[in-house]
Amino acid sequence: MRRRALLATGAAGLALVLAGCGGDDGRGKQSAAGPRPLTPSEADLMSTVRFLNYQRVRGRIHATVPAAGRTVQLTGRVDWTTRTGYAQVRVPGQGQNLLVRWDLRTAYLHPDTNGQLSAAPPRSGWQRRPLAPRANPIDAVLLLALSLGADRPENAQLLRQGGASWLRSERLNGTPVTVIAGPQPPDSGDTAPPAPRTFTGSTERRTRYWIDADGLLHRFAALVAGGKWATLDFPHGDAAPIPTVR
Repeated sequence: MRRRALLATGAAGLALVLAGCGGDDGRGKQSAAGPRPLTPSEADLMSTVRFLNYQRVRGRIHATVPAAGRTVQLTGRVDWTTRTGYAQVRVPGQGQNLLVRWDLRTAYLHPDTNGQLSAAPPRSGWQRRPLAPRANPIDAVLLLALSLGADRPENAQLLRQGGASWLRSERLNGTPVTVIAGPQPPDSGDTAPPAPRTFTGSTERRTRYWIDADGLLHRFAALVAGGKWATLDFPHGDAAPIPTVR
């Protein structure tokens, strides 16, 4: 996994972790008017999403991840400046949850019997393992969550050239949002921008963004291993700092 390339290439680079995935469960369903290429103003809006997250420093996160025939729930917070996260993972059918504290390379895991994410992590008993985003959809979501922040805006023109597309307008939890399909991954072998007349919204576009009029990201969706869509919601509200663990 080329983490440095992922972080350097912005929205297009997020798709690198999703290479080899396919399929659609309906979250990418378009209205009759879409998909179509982004207008310059829509590209400008999308170009600020990761930068605005970085300026926020931290954000709350609630993710649903299809994994091994189940839907795993992940609730916690991320820090886009330190690229770290802390969350509770709930697996249906298991009596015990997991705590996870992670960065770009490593996940630290601990059993958890609390109903909610504890403010202070356990002092001992953590297990460490490297992230494997190409094989494990949960790891892919952990890494993608951290990669949704950047210390500068992206190049709006490159987003258009990379094939980012408008899908539809809708309301998400009462907020008007624009749904945009992310650009093709840089190594997809098809990086040339399609002509407007023949634009089809290729399945290479494995990411979706729900963005409000101010450029704030409310939801992100991505195809993960197994060809299923994982979704990451970012509720409003302050997020506490990410704790350190041993």
